[in-house]
Amino acid sequence: MKIKLLLVLLFLAQICHAQTIEGIWKGDLDTGGTILPVILNIKKTNTGYISSLNSPKQSTKDIAIDKTEFINNELTFEVKSIKAIYKGIFKKDHFEGNLIQNGASLPLNFTNKPTTADSAEKTTDIPYLKDHAIDTKKMDDFLDYIAKNKQGIGSVSIFRKGQEVYKKSFGQDQIKNSSYDELTKYQIGSISKLMTAVMIFQLIENNKLSLSDKLSKFYPEIPNAAKITIGSIMNHTSGLGDYVGKSLENNWLFGKPVGNDAIISAIKKDGVSFQPGEKTQYSNSGYFLLSRILEKIKNQPYHVILKENILDKAKMNNTFSVLDNAGNTFKPYQYKNNNWSEVKDFNFNNCIGLGDITSTPTDMNMFINALFSNQLIKKETLEIMMPQKDEKHFGRGIMKFPFYNITYFGHGGDTAGTHSSLSFEPVDQLSFAVTINGENLPHNKLYIDILRIIYNQDFEFPVFNETKIPASELEKYLGDYSSKDIPLALKIISKDGKLLAQGSGQPPFPLEYIEKDQFKFDDAGIKIIFDSEKHQLQLLQGGKTYVFNRK
Repeated sequence: MKIKLLLVLLFLAQICHAQTIEGIWKGDLDTGGTILPVILNIKKTNTGYISSLNSPKQSTKDIAIDKTEFINNELTFEVKSIKAIYKGIFKKDHFEGNLIQNGASLPLNFTNKPTTADSAEKTTDIPYLKDHAIDTKKMDDFLDYIAKNKQGIGSVSIFRKGQEVYKKSFGQDQIKNSSYDELTKYQIGSISKLMTAVMIFQLIENNKLSLSDKLSKFYPEIPNAAKITIGSIMNHTSGLGDYVGKSLENNWLFGKPVGNDAIISAIKKDGVSFQPGEKTQYSNSGYFLLSRILEKIKNQPYHVILKENILDKAKMNNTFSVLDNAGNTFKPYQYKNNNWSEVKDFNFNNCIGLGDITSTPTDMNMFINALFSNQLIKKETLEIMMPQKDEKHFGRGIMKFPFYNITYFGHGGDTAGTHSSLSFEPVDQLSFAVTINGENLPHNKLYIDILRIIYNQDFEFPVFNETKIPASELEKYLGDYSSKDIPLALKIISKDGKLLAQGSGQPPFPLEYIEKDQFKFDDAGIKIIFDSEKHQLQLLQGGKTYVFNRK
């Protein structure tokens, strides 16, 4: 019976992992704040697998997959037409992996609940909240889980119909020698641009500026200024570049204030990469110029204009420009060598009007609710700011963020060490603001999981317990093992930094690290304990212990 029990369980474990993967699998592709439902259709043939991919929100046509393989619990497929490769590991009932495209690695997991193509496509729509409550306990549990696993530090605020219904900070107590309170602010990066855009439209409402005005009216020395309009700067179609630069390493704006003249010289040197309206290209340079135009017309410094036209009107008592020297702002951190260490960030005097503002999630929500309730600009003006039908992401200061069939409007903001998101959904009149000053789990993944909780979508908390063990440490476990208890040989091997076990005549199965010298394989209820000094391992399964000796 002992022999039969072990062999059967090992065999069943491999059937689980070597099972047919035929059917329709559903996944959500995180493209950086936007979630695209993806359907993978896999069919078994005599020679292997053939498959196709579809994104219902983008097209009704299937994309043929050129090569599909499922070996040792790893699914890989290649789509040459979009220059993409997928690699995912099978775990119990789903695949966890990434779609690698044009050098970018995008998280993409597939569930193992096959259904028909029609029903899978229908389930991509999710219902609006309407009168349903948000599961605040689950939100608390999730954010506590993120903090406990050293995956993030930050704050969340959620408003419904203009009132705050949820507020929580998480992980800040992990920072050594840090003092903070509920009024401590975060750098919110490019969400500053949304406030600048609102103030530009206030000028337009007062007939002091027009979307059709040329940049040459204010900065004739900028290349192509006679063709670039205020409107094209606002929706990032001007052709202007990015004076901040592509690399954050030793960035020229990290040190002392460089001054407006140096920045304008850099913008002139960059020139333009296309004619206005030909393309869309995010431009920090454009919003730097808009902020200076705002100051020229108002004949006031940026922070004074901000306070009079946004902060006071929206009752944002805890939001400031860098020019206010307000203090009490969280430092940014990264998780490195099992510790949170401070990250060097911009001197925000070099980003006034496009990335210098500090705020709290509550204040950010007060701002966007004031904006969408027409307290800052008229309704018809807001409609002009919004992305139009032919604009995928950018409007004139407002971006759109699709979450399945639901669309949010707002802006994101990143500095060298902080990440923020602010958005408003008009149907439910729901807004949420998130600020992260310590990132381990990718911030876009965190935003999306928060939305899943808001809309009561099924999802499992991310798994973070996959401890990476140096290859030199794994070597002491490798080898061929045999047991006097049962006529089954066991081979311990390593692949890609992970330990695997292989019974004689069976495919290998992965071993998950538990603690020193201990591993497990949950799908077969197996636990393995190594004793390197005795050159042995103990295999525990079904309440029985089997001793194996290394040959």
